[in-house]
Amino acid sequence: MAKKKLPLGVDDFKEVRENDFYLVDKSMFIDELLEKKSKVTLLPRPRRFGKTLNMSMLKYFFDIENKEENKILFNSLAITATDKMRYFGEYPVIYISLKDIKVDNWELCLNKLGLLLKSEAAKHGLSLSEERAEQENALLTLSAALYKKYEKKVIILIDEYDTPLVTAHSEGYYNKAIFFFRNFLSAGLKGNPYLEFSVLTGILRIAKESIFSGLNNLTVSSLLDSDFNHFGLTEDEVVELLKYYELEYEVEDVKKWYNGYKFGKSCVYNPWSIINFASKNELNSYWVNTSDNSLIKELLNKNDSKVLDDLKTVFSGNEIEEVVTENIVFSDLDDADTIWSLMLFSGYLTYSRTQISDITGAKTYFLKIPNYEVRSFFKNSFIKEYSHGQTAMYFKMLEDLYRGEIERFKYKFKDLYLSAISYHDSADSEKYYHHFMLGLLLTLGDKYIITSNRESGYGRYDIALEPKDKRNYGLIFEFKTSDKDSIEEKAKMALAQINEKKYDVSMKNNGVLKIIKIGMAFSGKDVAIESQID
Repeated sequence: MAKKKLPLGVDDFKEVRENDFYLVDKSMFIDELLEKKSKVTLLPRPRRFGKTLNMSMLKYFFDIENKEENKILFNSLAITATDKMRYFGEYPVIYISLKDIKVDNWELCLNKLGLLLKSEAAKHGLSLSEERAEQENALLTLSAALYKKYEKKVIILIDEYDTPLVTAHSEGYYNKAIFFFRNFLSAGLKGNPYLEFSVLTGILRIAKESIFSGLNNLTVSSLLDSDFNHFGLTEDEVVELLKYYELEYEVEDVKKWYNGYKFGKSCVYNPWSIINFASKNELNSYWVNTSDNSLIKELLNKNDSKVLDDLKTVFSGNEIEEVVTENIVFSDLDDADTIWSLMLFSGYLTYSRTQISDITGAKTYFLKIPNYEVRSFFKNSFIKEYSHGQTAMYFKMLEDLYRGEIERFKYKFKDLYLSAISYHDSADSEKYYHHFMLGLLLTLGDKYIITSNRESGYGRYDIALEPKDKRNYGLIFEFKTSDKDSIEEKAKMALAQINEKKYDVSMKNNGVLKIIKIGMAFSGKDVAIESQID
């Protein structure tokens, strides 16, 4: 029997139903929304977790236009067995998605939004002026017109509300964008006498800039909360899908690659990756390749010491304990708490548990990389950052280091270092070179427990890589800065320090029998390396 098609790239509920695509029933989202029925509900979730399809479903359920035509779309879905069907087709609906407003200047952003609003008005047989003041009041204007037409209050659905603002931050016109969208949302959602209720989705809850200024009727349910968990796929839903497509033998591998997200108390899979896997029957990175990941890469490129220290922990499969703020402030992106919060809400990290301090009452989250797909994104990001177009050499260099081929490692490292470092971005600071080397080595987190500035013997080593398989080589690095004339001598001093202060004691006590000690000295574009294998 022919299998149903998978809705690859299809996020319109009507199209999915009319073409009999495979659908995971999320219609009880409607039931929960009506049970709680806040005036304005904001539901931030990572991209590609089913937000647009769910919002489209809301549109077809509530929309008074084409009511009879839309009813068939809900045949056999769970919502039809509830008393909420009395709300079916009872409201005019304004539905806009801002997910495609990604442009490099403010005028284009405003123009693109104007076209979107005019298109939505035209669907209802209405028109909007192109004047900016009219655009700011577009939601209110359309609500009033629809109320007059149907004598019923209006539902406003805004999908991916934060996309223009994230783009504006990256492209440098954020102040103009936040000013406009604050007025735009306020006019439509605050004190709008024609509004029945509104639902917004996005990735982040943007705060402090007061984009939701004065909205005391706003309810927010993020992935930290236990309600509105109709996004992503549960394990039962994934197993059922794999069984339908005769791929159930792949369950454990699929779990390793795409599971691991925690939304409230539920563990969920990434739906975009699941349907792509089911379509191609190939384990691959699907979700991380659907965006430019610009904000995350911007944060990784800051080369911040705390970020690198924590990344080495999660790369090794461990957790980091961090404070998480649900209100993302773009001006605070240099702040470590904001960085980890952004990574969590964007889907690059997840959390396993929370802890509340008995002393301070502060709540912390234990964060980790959710699955192999996201781990590969971080790994590839660091490879791109540190290989500088010499990816093959980068991999061979790390392989030489792993196998104990130190002379080969030295040769490749010096060549790579010369292309990666310029006098402009280098500094006579041991801390700078420490961060550079740590970033370079983080991709070995699958094979090693990577630590830095830890006590061992009679001092603190710079970087140590303890092999998870104790039969392999352990690695200890010590760094020095130098002038060009004494660089070789400083490298010898760095190696001697490893021996004199017995930095290998901890690793030997943990059962590592073979240890490579590497002393490095840096001076601008020059590097000297001394090594010893015990």
